[in-house]
Amino acid sequence: MARRRRKNSRSSRRSSRSSVRVVRVTRTKGSGADQTTSYRTGGLSITGVGPTGKVANSRPTIRATVRDEGTNLSKRDIKLYLDGAEKTRFHYDRASGRLSYHVGGALSSGTHRVEIEAEAESGDSQGQFNSTARKGWTFTVAR
Repeated sequence: MARRRRKNSRSSRRSSRSSVRVVRVTRTKGSGADQTTSYRTGGLSITGVGPTGKVANSRPTIRATVRDEGTNLSKRDIKLYLDGAEKTRFHYDRASGRLSYHVGGALSSGTHRVEIEAEAESGDSQGQFNSTARKGWTFTVAR
């Protein structure tokens, strides 16, 4: 089934903020005026990213908060890239959602790109669904 995007729709505005909220109808009972519908919400968010702008330190600590409403994310659900190379030696605190990566070798002067991808699978008796979030940003090492 093809998805249709409408300009100026709430979902298209949300996708630009790298936060996805899933609303799923889990149960509908009755009909007409007596009809009731139950909903389940969930969604990943990537916020509090850094560093941004200009930094003097050529070995900065990359930080972000990665959370999901409705599931308990683990490090396996998250991918971190620095200048296109996947980094697996980052720390992720499940309780707080805080992610940190200490850059090992000195970065060259100039602009560097960080990308974080997170994917969570949730399910209940009504079915299973995936949520995905991506966030990318740059910072500049200025010596």
